[in-house]
Amino acid sequence: MSLHSIGYSGVQAARIGMNVTALNLSNALTPGYSRQHIVQQAIGPMGNQRLFSGNGVEVSQIMRMADQFRIGQVWRGGTQVSYYDQTQTYLGGLETILGSDSTGIGDGLDNLFKSLNGATEKPNNQAMRQDVLTEARSLAMRFNNVQKFIQSQRSDIQQQQQGTVVSINTLTENIAKYNQKIVEITAAGGDTNILRDQRDELVKELSNYADVRVNINDKGEYNISLPSGQPLVNGKDFGTLSIQPDSNGMMKMTLSYAGSSYDTPMSCGGKLGALHDYASGTLSEMDESVKGMAQALATAFNAQLASGFDLNGNPGGALFIFDANDPGGMLQVTDLQWHELAFSSAAGESGNNQNLLELIKIKNQNYDIPGMGETSLDNASATLISTVGIKSRQNQTELQSAVALLEQAIIQRDNYSAVNDDEEYINLSTYTQSYQANMKVIATGDQIFRDLLALF
Repeated sequence: MSLHSIGYSGVQAARIGMNVTALNLSNALTPGYSRQHIVQQAIGPMGNQRLFSGNGVEVSQIMRMADQFRIGQVWRGGTQVSYYDQTQTYLGGLETILGSDSTGIGDGLDNLFKSLNGATEKPNNQAMRQDVLTEARSLAMRFNNVQKFIQSQRSDIQQQQQGTVVSINTLTENIAKYNQKIVEITAAGGDTNILRDQRDELVKELSNYADVRVNINDKGEYNISLPSGQPLVNGKDFGTLSIQPDSNGMMKMTLSYAGSSYDTPMSCGGKLGALHDYASGTLSEMDESVKGMAQALATAFNAQLASGFDLNGNPGGALFIFDANDPGGMLQVTDLQWHELAFSSAAGESGNNQNLLELIKIKNQNYDIPGMGETSLDNASATLISTVGIKSRQNQTELQSAVALLEQAIIQRDNYSAVNDDEEYINLSTYTQSYQANMKVIATGDQIFRDLLALF
């Protein structure tokens, strides 16, 4: 092998090294890019010629600096952060409306019973009675606003679930296409490093929506499944998720794959799992408890008023109407007039406040409230706020922990895979010097060849 050929192999290796370095530097800010480097090996001598050292150098591989464990840690970290972040979005809103002075049920109850207490000294006073009716309407509005907020959250969640499933289907289809491209290009001897980075970015995005399990087969394809085992991607094949409400109004998810359909658990981590867990857990519990409180309040008030007499000596009429399915609000105040409030325990005794005192006791009497058991309306309203508040604080703590773990996972991944400008500058200088040195070898070989020709 001549100096020309050996020098040329060195020039080629250095040129490839400079190209790879240039690629790394140009993609230093590309999300998910894994730096690449060349693997060189010496070309040994051919045959058994004496004093012949070899045939130069060749680049055997352009290696992608990617560690699957570190990449998987980033995926799992993203799943956790997305889960708690999505949950906090809804928990925070619910906590605000339940705990606010202007919208909270507890403050509404306090105001109603405060007006009742104010009427005890002058039970036949018109202004005092009007104040009771005003606070009753205000409390009913608070109950209805909380119910509407819960219904609004449920509607938003269902729409977001639909959109999330569409995004998941798009991602799984694209991942399957990348699987096919990678297999085809690998079989043809091409380079798939950038395609693998791009596929990893798709899986990273997918892991934000659900907690996915990723396995790599011997062809380099990703096989992806949900935690329950249902396949989303298998080589170039992929499944399609669909979602629709069941008979109870809760969303039901189905996976269609290879001509078959499977019911799929929606508690699957990530944003999709968070939406389901919150809707079926905290939101449903709050909905039932708020409805139970409104019903208990209406039933107790109406029953107590029915046992008393108004200013005209007539039996008391109902103050509240409870209907959980009323589109205008589950708790309504009747058209009862101020003089029709049955504060007296005896007909014809307008100054009697005995039934009014019994009405005041309703606040601290125990009722069977769904999700809370036997408890008073006062305690129930406090429990609503404390339950959501505790869940919110716990979720925020989990979110902070998940963010810290994700940041650490990203650092570990970047330490191994991300582009280091200083390192690449050194590599560029090294490959440039190698290129120039091998060009010098070629020039020297050319000079020797000319000198040999000059001898003849």
